[in-house]
Order: sequence, then C-alpha cells, then structure tokens
Amino acid sequence: MKSVLRVLALVGLVLLSSVPGCGGGAKAGPIIVVDSTADVEGRDQVLTLREAILLATGELTPADLDAGEADNVTGIPGALSADTIMFDTSAFPFSEPATISLSSSLPSLSTGSDSVDGSESGVIVDGGGRTQGSDCFLLDSSDNTVRGLQIQNCRTGVVIGAGAQRNVIGGPAEESGRKARNVISGNTHVGITVEGDSNVIVGNYIGTDASGSVSVPNGMEGVWIAPGAENNVVGGSTLSERNVISGNRLFGVSISGSGATGNVVKGNYIGVDATGGTRLANRYGLVIADGAQNNTVGGTAPGERNVISGNGGGVLIRRSETSGNVVIGNYIGTDAAGSQPLANAYGIWIMDGAQSNVIGGLRPGEGNLIAENGTGVVVEGPETTGNTVRGNSIRSNTALGIDNDKGGNAELEPPAFTGASPLAGSACPNCTVDIYSDSQDEGELYEGSTVADEEGNFTFDGSPSGPNVTATATDSHGNTSEFSQPLPGLAR
Repeated sequence: MKSVLRVLALVGLVLLSSVPGCGGGAKAGPIIVVDSTADVEGRDQVLTLREAILLATGELTPADLDAGEADNVTGIPGALSADTIMFDTSAFPFSEPATISLSSSLPSLSTGSDSVDGSESGVIVDGGGRTQGSDCFLLDSSDNTVRGLQIQNCRTGVVIGAGAQRNVIGGPAEESGRKARNVISGNTHVGITVEGDSNVIVGNYIGTDASGSVSVPNGMEGVWIAPGAENNVVGGSTLSERNVISGNRLFGVSISGSGATGNVVKGNYIGVDATGGTRLANRYGLVIADGAQNNTVGGTAPGERNVISGNGGGVLIRRSETSGNVVIGNYIGTDAAGSQPLANAYGIWIMDGAQSNVIGGLRPGEGNLIAENGTGVVVEGPETTGNTVRGNSIRSNTALGIDNDKGGNAELEPPAFTGASPLAGSACPNCTVDIYSDSQDEGELYEGSTVADEEGNFTFDGSPSGPNVTATATDSHGNTSEFSQPLPGLAR
C-alpha cells in the first residue's frame, strides 16, 4: 500500500500546479495522504482527516507520528508550507465513496495556502446531523482550496470566516482528471457561509445529490454571503464553473446585511437540476436583503447567465438601504434554453423600502428574460422607489409583466399612445420612454427609446415589429412604470 501512496504523492505534486497559492501562483508543497475513515487523533498506524489538518496547520508535527502514519507524509508540512491533503484510493475508492463520520467540527484551516483535495477519490464527510456547533469545514485563513468532497449532515458544510480571502470551494472540472466539484447537501443549516472577501465558489452541487438531479436539501440557504462579505464570486463564465444551487429549504443564494457588497453571482442554475430542464425548487431562488449594496446577479456574456427558475419565488430584493444591486442577463422563469416554462411564483420582487436597484439594461446582453412566472417584476411599497426596469424581455407571465403595487416606484404613470404613424404618445414630462413589441400586453422585444418633452409628448421614429406595441416610462429618479396599454395592429 505504501507504494500506492508514493504514486499518489507524485500525482498530488502534479495536481498542485492547478491549486491556487498565495497571490494566485502555483505552489508545490508537502503531501499528506489520509488512509482512514476514522475521526481520531492518536498513534494508530493510520492517518485521519483530522490529523491531516492538524499537520497542515502545524498543531501536529511529523515527529509526533508513528511509523505507519509518517509514511503518509511527503515533505515537511506545517504552518509555513502550502500543504495538500489527499486520500488513499484503496480506503476511499472513487466508485464507492467512503464516509468519515465526524464527532465534532474539524480543526480550522487556519494558516493559509492549504488544500483538501478529494478529486481523485471518493470521500464523504458526514457531520452526524447535529444542529448545534458542528460546522464541518472552517476556513479562517486565505488561499485554501476544498474540492472533490461530499459534505453532508453538518450544521454548516463550509464556513469561510471573516478576514479569510481568496479561498476556492470547488473548481472547474478541467482542473482534475476526476471531479473538482463538491456536493454540499443535506446539512441542517447552511451549505456554505461566506464571511470573508474575494472568495470563489465554483462548480459545486449545493442542495442536490451527486447527479445534480435529486433534491438533498440544506435546511436553510445553499449559499449565504453574510454581512460585511465583499467581492466574492459564486459561479463563473463557463459551463464547468457553474454551481447547481437547487432543492434547498429556504434560499438558494442569500446576500444579506450591511457591508455585503461587490459580490457576483453568475452562470449558475438556481432552482433547476443539472440539465437546466427540470424543476428542483428552492423556496426562494436568490435573495438580496438587509442593506446589501452594489452586488451583481448575472452578466452580459451568455456564460454568465443565471437560470433562476422553478422556485417558490425567483429573485427577492428587500428592505431599506438595499440598493445599487444589478440583475442582468438572466433567464428567470424558463429552462436553460429559454424556451420552456419553469415558473417561479414571481420573477423578481422588490419590496420593503429597497431603492435604486437595476433590473436589465440597454447595452448588449444586459436584458433579462423574465417569462412564464406569476408576475414578472413586482415593485411594492411606498418607500420602494427608484428601481429601474429597462431593456428586458418580459413576456408570457400569467399576471402583469411589471406591477408597481402599493406605491412602489411612486406608481409612476405608464405612457399612453396617441398615434401609430408615427408612433406617438404622452408620458411624464422629460421621462425616458422605452418601446417594446409583444404578442400580448407585456414587453417581449425591446425596440428602442425616446424622451418625452417638457409637456410629456413623445414621438418614436422606429418601426416596431408588433403585433402589439407597449411602452414604459422611467423618470429622473430611476422609477420605471408598468407597461402601457398595448397598441395593436402594428405587425410589419
């Protein structure tokens, strides 16, 4: 078996070329091979995951080990080195994953630049279903990687602590000959909690089984970006970076609290399975709340599109001081092809005093597809103002495409058409008027914009494709109206 371990060690050195180190460079270092499913710290000829982490952080030294344990260590691990923890495939076969049943939380990865890598083996880390105090993986330092594991029955599967930066949870599939994704599901509270800055969550299944097709819910959020957490990235721009965050009992992704800013959620499937075609609902797909500001959901490149569909609610933005958040380029209410309905009860709901958030945009790729939901976009409440909804494809929702309710967006009056050739009408003075075509009374195709004069009159020089034409108005404070009554009969 020891010859097998030596081969694994050499494989590990090769794999380290893709493990981020401090400053983002490749960093070779000691290899620690776990060859036991036990969860003890003691001299017993085998090395456990708990002991491996203690070696990586310097709380245990190679000199403390017995001969059988020492044979599992290549190099000199410790607080000052970039250590990689791997798993003996004879104890953890890839095709039949073996379970490490924890008696308590694992020791924290506290010294930085270390990796726990199960991508060449089959490893299940099981927290035993405790509801209090057993967060399985704790990352209290920077530049660590956790990948290729199934993490289940913990209180929280992975916690990235305050001050911890540039950690990677998961990894693109091409980084490994087997799998870089983690399956982080069935935990009693949260799948992944992020309290630090500039961390990356990429390529994981969170709330599903290992196939990405069956719900194994985390009890609360799949991913929680906590107050004060900045510039973290959930997902990526390529297929292999996509997280599937589905089947969770509360939120798929939550960004909440003062100081939660600059975070990006892109390229994920939220509420659908790994194929993008079947509902696997979270209660709410994505929530931005409690003063979180200037976060981005989606992106302008096709690979940055989130599919947020099949949930109880799609995107929820709520509470005062929750502002400056941008939702662009997503499919909300359809499958990953944008062609089949996978409805949320509502597409986007902005409420409780959230202000100055942006849904869509006029530059290429910024518009969201918001279709097949109950209501497309709801803006609710007298303090919920300045929320801009422009350039989206909003169609085939069973209720209103845009619903400004109970004073939302100042219940800005929508435009009214007065003529069809040229297309003309009235709106709030000096407001921007966006023109859409739709088969019914929403806004499937953005056609262009014009500006009303000081008396509120506008003329649009374009030739909308019809068959119906609608319009919205946006004032200088960023409030966008509901869609106008449709003007029929304009098909070219």
